[in-house]
Amino acid sequence: MKKLFYIIIFFLLGGCISPSPSLEEIHIRVARQVEALIDSNYLQTPYVEIYELLPNDSNIFYYIKESDSPASSGAELPSRVIKYKDRYLCFIELDEPEMSRTELFEKGIVPDSNFHENLTIWSDDNWLLALRKYKNEFTLIKDTLEYNYTFEYPELWSYFSGDSPQGKPAFMALLEQNIIVSRQYDSILYDLNIDSMKNYIKSFSGDIYIKNMTDSLLLLSNNPIIDMSFAVVNGADTLKLILQKSLPIVVEPYGFKYLPYKTEPPQSFLQKLPNQDNWMSMYKLFCDSTFCFLDINHIPQEFRILHNDIQITNFLKTDSVPSRTRYFHNKGIYNKEERMFHFFKNK
Repeated sequence: MKKLFYIIIFFLLGGCISPSPSLEEIHIRVARQVEALIDSNYLQTPYVEIYELLPNDSNIFYYIKESDSPASSGAELPSRVIKYKDRYLCFIELDEPEMSRTELFEKGIVPDSNFHENLTIWSDDNWLLALRKYKNEFTLIKDTLEYNYTFEYPELWSYFSGDSPQGKPAFMALLEQNIIVSRQYDSILYDLNIDSMKNYIKSFSGDIYIKNMTDSLLLLSNNPIIDMSFAVVNGADTLKLILQKSLPIVVEPYGFKYLPYKTEPPQSFLQKLPNQDNWMSMYKLFCDSTFCFLDINHIPQEFRILHNDIQITNFLKTDSVPSRTRYFHNKGIYNKEERMFHFFKNK
């Protein structure tokens, strides 16, 4: 009976897990949307830049723009090119190696291997595409100058990590999370292993973006019951995010502010995280489990805030003045630091 029980559980759980789609399947889904834009005469250049902004656990974001080259405006070469009619759809992927100039020439995608990056800086037809990995759902919207950040588009809120701002008293998003170490590590900053950070980290730091979505003043003040303003929550464990600006804080109608933070010493919080992929475990908590506990207009709050998934660069900093800084990318970002340099080196 016990064996039968485990077999039943295995199939029940297995039935709940959707197979992970291949990158080729994702590209086909994206291509269908780009082809529709071409057929509607929104995209008229010979190349279309399809830039992967970031994948999270369930969704993928792409930025779509006109191009006069298979290379991106950031001087990265595509990992895949799909031809549609007389156009070339050029996928710039975060976790895939680039095609070579020679390969692009041999496949007839360019007439000469000595081509430039995309110089179409701005047009009226730039688009944002968010799609579900495990569902046949997507949202395609036109990029505008109305918002400073991709995560501000209400149509895309459900695709970002954290919780949707819909119905919240204020729009809040965690912009970044940096690793801060003591100045004693100045000389070996570039040798530090990110996944060993629990051995040397002093704190995390970053900014929280707050926008007033109303036509009235927004007052942020201390919660008299809960002794914290923001915190990362992992079960019964919390890591306080300590604001570096004094409360109360007033946000003008439809205005916004950046609230810098530093965490309390995180050693005990980190010790309960897995040793393998230590940083990615912490990063996922920042994404999914950062909570606001402030009073907003004298009403106590307790809700998860949105996360800026599009921020793919993190920083490792010392607390020296001036600070030494090293940037790094999360797991799965392929060779990003070398791409632009590699492109110009071979021009």
